[in-house]
Amino acid sequence: LTLSASSRGIDQHDPAQVAALAAAQNLITHGVGNATTDEQIALGYLQVNTGNYKLGLDLFNRLLEGNPKLVAAYLGRGTAQALQGNLAQASKDFTTVTEIDPKCSDGWKRRGQTRAALGFDSDAVKDLTKAAEISPDHECFHQRGIVHHKMHDYRKGLKDFRKALDMESRNPITWNFVGLCENALGHTRESIIAYERATQLDPHFKEAWANMAQAHRDGGDRASAERFFAQSIKVDASYTHGYHLRGLLFYGCGEIRLALADFKQGVEMDGTDRNCQLMKAVCLNSLGMLSEAIAEYNVLLKLDPQHQCYYQKEIALWMHKNLDADILATNPDTQLDAYFKEAYCKRHPTSHPRMCNYRPQKPLNAKIPDVRQLDVPESAELRKIVELSRKFGKLIQLNTPGFLSNLRQHRSCGITIISMAQQARAFWSGGGKGSVKTRDGGDGSASCLYFDPAGSSKNTGKNHDFGYRDFMDIAVKWRQISEPNDPVFWIDLLAPEAFAEGFGLQTPMVTGQMNVVRYFPYFARSLEVVKRLIADSGACNVHDQRFMLPRQKLDQLEKATDCQGLWDVMQQGFYVETPCHSIARPGKIMAGTRITLLQKPPEGFDFTIRTPGTPPRWVEMDQEMAHVWKLLRVEAQRKPGPDVEKFTELALTFYFYWVNFGPLSRGTAACGYIAFFALMLSIGYEVDVSPPEGTQVDWPAILTPRPAEFAAEVTTWIGPGRVKSTILDECPLVATTIATPREMIEALNMV
Repeated sequence: LTLSASSRGIDQHDPAQVAALAAAQNLITHGVGNATTDEQIALGYLQVNTGNYKLGLDLFNRLLEGNPKLVAAYLGRGTAQALQGNLAQASKDFTTVTEIDPKCSDGWKRRGQTRAALGFDSDAVKDLTKAAEISPDHECFHQRGIVHHKMHDYRKGLKDFRKALDMESRNPITWNFVGLCENALGHTRESIIAYERATQLDPHFKEAWANMAQAHRDGGDRASAERFFAQSIKVDASYTHGYHLRGLLFYGCGEIRLALADFKQGVEMDGTDRNCQLMKAVCLNSLGMLSEAIAEYNVLLKLDPQHQCYYQKEIALWMHKNLDADILATNPDTQLDAYFKEAYCKRHPTSHPRMCNYRPQKPLNAKIPDVRQLDVPESAELRKIVELSRKFGKLIQLNTPGFLSNLRQHRSCGITIISMAQQARAFWSGGGKGSVKTRDGGDGSASCLYFDPAGSSKNTGKNHDFGYRDFMDIAVKWRQISEPNDPVFWIDLLAPEAFAEGFGLQTPMVTGQMNVVRYFPYFARSLEVVKRLIADSGACNVHDQRFMLPRQKLDQLEKATDCQGLWDVMQQGFYVETPCHSIARPGKIMAGTRITLLQKPPEGFDFTIRTPGTPPRWVEMDQEMAHVWKLLRVEAQRKPGPDVEKFTELALTFYFYWVNFGPLSRGTAACGYIAFFALMLSIGYEVDVSPPEGTQVDWPAILTPRPAEFAAEVTTWIGPGRVKSTILDECPLVATTIATPREMIEALNMV
């Protein structure tokens, strides 16, 4: 409730004089026309607006004693109560206003705001709608938009904020909310335009600068995001949230030291900010400064014993203990508790029943030093590997919205490609078995296959020949160490109950009302697959019961272009399974992935791909992978040399089944793509090309039923990028140069 009064000859600091003048000039909202009463109302308003709530309450109480139906007094008293946090009492006062004068817009408006603060969002929307019907103004639509935004009904919120701007176009806060709604709907460009308008109207609006930066980050534009985060911090050098968001940008770009500096600054600015505290610990963990990371995790756990960082702390303790272990014989998948891994993947509370028998890691061993922070390789061999890795790491970068260029992951992928290629070549040259050597038995030659079953994820470390899974273990181990903030594990080595239940991976194209920036580009193609499968073989409901669509609805199905149109046809949640044709067992069609549509209130949907990791499906896909691995070996050993076209198709077939398999809790697509590059390099060919703009290689594999069709599609751009290479002849062996987790982290930390 705002009072505005000014005139020469009065003391602006004297509430009584200001109130008297306001009453005389009829500036009192809901005044009664009586000079004495209006002066008291004005004085009460002024006390509330200046934070003197007790004085304001006393004034309004006295007014109500004399006039129990004085609307202005109830509005003033309710406002004072709300500002002090007495929301229930405030709501009661505003309700009284609506009863005394049902046409008082302010009564409905204030009660709507109060009900929203109490969590009664639907009732709040009704009240604000009533207020807008009586007296439509900027505040009614703005406040109702805020409630819709809170309810995740971004379409309605956006509509309200746009209406509010029709009435007050220069309100920077409303423009900021327009940006928030647009971004939440997946409309990155539109959100940036709104934030630009907000910052033009108020250059000191730090939150709008940060939101604009975040929208650029969501779109994968690091340079713009960094510039606007800097602007938000320039406006307020103590803006903790700005440091946190910029730190996340740097972390997502693999700039761990820059991220650490921001998170440290955030903690210094606000020691209670747990987000900065957590990411500070994660950065220290990434850099191998494990004792410091564990100390930071312990700070968080002291504040909240159920904090999710418990899982990261336990893995950091395990890693610290194994820093100098032989990576060939070390594997977190087999050495960490299966129930612990499941709980970490599913973000269970640490008190979850499946964690009841978990034995925590032993305390930190002070005799084991942390990883040295080196910028430059100390050995010529490591220097050569790091330099060559730059050539390959950048090739995995996706040129599509939402994907930041991550330098640390580029380094990891580059080294991994070289390492996997070296081991595959040794395997091919060894007649299918290779000259298997543990660390002490190797002679450093290219024909030595450095492999130890003790560190394999297959057969719980029992003796076996080197297979596709051991080949992929190389990629998985590098992924686990390069990103300690992600739970990356083989799904069949999680808790047996979780595996039996079918641990499912899911990737959303649409979630709620949001078109997910990264994956929505494949919505149209996925929708066409869904429509074709429904027409051919029906769909399954949420109870796994198959049903067929009536023939008279097929025309309506064909016309569906979005989730709502699809739902209108199906009238229930459902999924279809994409077919995945076997080459190990010709004629056999396996379950590929599930494309699922479910309603998600308010007025939204989840349209996702889901990969069910059930034991029977695992057996089928494992057999398929082993079969393709065998075919790759045969082709690689062909005399006088492999057929490059045939081998390329087989390498792509390997990738095809791998991403349809989905055997990892995270990182399946990236590890599979790395494996493709490594397979090609193992026969002396680089693939010197990144995916074309807008292309994510795993989606065509998932949405295509046969590997040959997938290979034909992507070979159109992969084929021309193949060039002969002698890199493996000149590159030192990764297996002997980078032999421990400590050395892996040191290599990742290189500038």
